Amino acid sequence: MASKPRPLPPLQTLRAFEAAARLTSFTRAAHELSVTQGAISRQIRNLEERVGIELFHRAERGVALTPAGSRYHQAVREALDAIAAATADLGVYSGKGPVTIGASSALASLWLMPRLAAFRRNEPDLDIRVLASDHAFPGAADDVDLLITYARTAPGGDDVRYLFREVIFPVCAPDFLTDEPDVADAAGLLAETLLVLDDDHPDWIGWPGWFAGSGLGEPRPRRSIRINSYPMLLQAAVAGQGIALGWQHLVDDLLTAGSLVALPGLALHTEGAFYLRSLRTIPTDSPAGRLREWLATSAPAGSPEPTNATTAPTTQTR
Repeated sequence: MASKPRPLPPLQTLRAFEAAARLTSFTRAAHELSVTQGAISRQIRNLEERVGIELFHRAERGVALTPAGSRYHQAVREALDAIAAATADLGVYSGKGPVTIGASSALASLWLMPRLAAFRRNEPDLDIRVLASDHAFPGAADDVDLLITYARTAPGGDDVRYLFREVIFPVCAPDFLTDEPDVADAAGLLAETLLVLDDDHPDWIGWPGWFAGSGLGEPRPRRSIRINSYPMLLQAAVAGQGIALGWQHLVDDLLTAGSLVALPGLALHTEGAFYLRSLRTIPTDSPAGRLREWLATSAPAGSPEPTNATTAPTTQTR
C-alpha cells in the first residue's frame, strides 16, 4: 500500500522564505517577487506557524536566519532548484520554447550567427535564442541550454564537445600597408598603428601577450587606437584604421571575403580551445540536441584537440 504523502507548506510561503533567506531582507524579497513587504512578512509568519519554529531573527536593521532556518533554507533552495530544472527539462523534451545558446559577444556575432543561418535553412521553425555576454554565465542552467566557452583545458562534465583550437595573428585591410615597408617580423609592427582591445577580461590575449609570445616582451607601439568591442575593432581594421589581432575562427569569414588579410609568418598558437557544453540533460533527438550535434559537426576539421601541454609562452588565455 502506497504511503500517504506528508503535508507540505503552500508553495508561495516557501518562495517567500527562500527569497528572504537568500537576500537577508524582506524588502528585497518583496521587490524580487513583485509583492509588498507585508505580503512577505505574512507568508513567512504563516510558514513559521506551520512548522512550529522561528526561522528568522528579526531586528530593526534587518533579519537573519536562525540555526533551524539556515538548515531549512538549504533544503528548500535545493528543492526549488530541482523543480525549476525539471520544469525547464520538460520544455527541452517537448520541444516547446526557444533553444538558448550562450557565447561571448565576439563569438556570437562573428562565428555563431553566420552558421545559425545555415542551420535554420534545415529547421526554419525552430525558435533559437542567442544570449551574448562577455561575462561569466554563473548558474546559467535555468536560462541556457548550450554554452560555447574557451578554456585552457577541457571543461569537466559528460556532455562537452570540442569545437576548435585557436590561432592568433595580425590582420589589416588589404591596402593598409600598400605605402609602407613590408612587416617582416613582430618588431616591424611597432611602427604601425595597432588596434587595441580596451577590455580587461583576463581571457583575451591582447597585444602585450602576443608580443610576449613572439619573444619581444612587452614593447610600446608608436601609435594605437583603443576600442572596447572586438567586432567594432575588426570593423576599424576593415576600414583601414590600423592592424588588429585576429582570432582565426572569428576572422575567417572576413579573410575569405577579402575584407582583411593576415600578415604571414606571425601566427601565435594559443594554449586552449573552444568547447560546446550542454548545461542540462539534452536528448539527441530534441531540438536542442539537433542544434548541438550540428554545431559540433560544423566546426572546422583538421584542428586537433589540445593537450595540457603549453604551446606558446603566453600569460593569458581567451
